[in-house]
Amino acid sequence: MTMYIELTREEVQEKIAYALICETMGGARWDTGTRRRKWKEFFTESEQKECEKLYKTANQWYLVKGVPDVVKMTSDTLRMWQKLEEFCAAL
Repeated sequence: MTMYIELTREEVQEKIAYALICETMGGARWDTGTRRRKWKEFFTESEQKECEKLYKTANQWYLVKGVPDVVKMTSDTLRMWQKLEEFCAAL
């Protein structure tokens, strides 16, 4: 059984640095060899694929539509958001 977390728009803004993720992954520093090496060390292949999906969501929230009133996700997804945030903040 999968358990879901339901976050309000304000909770998403407090718990997930989607703007940082969007700007970092969409920026010029993202296409460097150093970043690619760190990426492979920090994330498994399956996590990398999940992070690409999270980036698309971050882009939608930050640049296109904004955060919905309510967001549902698993606790694993929230942890992946936080791990991606940690990686982007360290660049």
